[in-house]
Amino acid sequence: MQITKPNQKELTKEDIQKALPTKRNSVTDEVVELINKSQTEPEFQGETLLQTAITYEKVMADNKAGILEYMNAIRFVAYLLSMEDNLTEAYKRTFADRDFVFERYDAAPGTKEYNELTSAASRYRKSKLVVDLLTISQVPLGVMFGAARYKAVMTLADIMVNSRYDRDRINAADKLLMHTESKDVKIDLDIGVKESSAVTSLQNQLAELAARQKLMLEAGATDLGKLGAMRAQEIEDAEIDE
Repeated sequence: MQITKPNQKELTKEDIQKALPTKRNSVTDEVVELINKSQTEPEFQGETLLQTAITYEKVMADNKAGILEYMNAIRFVAYLLSMEDNLTEAYKRTFADRDFVFERYDAAPGTKEYNELTSAASRYRKSKLVVDLLTISQVPLGVMFGAARYKAVMTLADIMVNSRYDRDRINAADKLLMHTESKDVKIDLDIGVKESSAVTSLQNQLAELAARQKLMLEAGATDLGKLGAMRAQEIEDAEIDE
C-alpha cells in the first residue's frame, strides 16, 4: 500500500493494520498516535516510521516483539544514529512519557539521576531487539560500498608490490593485513545478503601475500619478483541473493 508521507493526513488504525497484517490485532490507539506523531520528527522525514517498520518487520517477528515495543526500538535507533550515539539522549526521547524518564528528564550530566538514565539506556542498547535493528540497518551501506572497499584493498596490494620505496611497501602490507584479517563475527539475520566465494578467496590470498611480502622486506629482500606481478583490478559487486 502507499504510505502517507510526512506532513500529510494522519494515518488511521485501518491504514496501519493493512500495512502490518501480521500484527493486525496488536495495533492499538497508542501505536496509531505514536506513528502519527513521528511524522513531524526530522528523523523520519526521509522515510516514515511505518515504512521503516515494514522494511525491518522480520526483526519484530524473530524477536517476538509487540508492535509498540518494536516501534519504540526503531525510534531509539533513529534517534541514536542522528544524535552521534548519545545513548542517554536517545533513550530520553524514546521513553519521555515513562515516569522513570520523566522524573529524571532534566537531570544534569554527572548527577545520580542522569547516571541512572545512562545505565538504563546502556542496558536497552544491548537488548537483542535493538542490536538486531542496528545490525540490519547497516547492511545497505555495506552492500552499496562493497565494490569500492575491495578496489581499495587491491590498491593497497598494488602499492605493496610495485611501490619504489620499501617504507611504502611495508606500510601498504601492514594496512592490507589489517583490512583482510579474519574476524570471528557472524550475523545470524536472514536478510538475503551473501558475499561471493570468489571475493572471499581473493581476500584470503591477499592476506597471505601481504604477510609473505612483509617478512621478505623486513629480512632485507629487494627482489620481490618471485611473488608475482599484481595490478589493481576491477572487483565485481558482492552477490546479492534475490
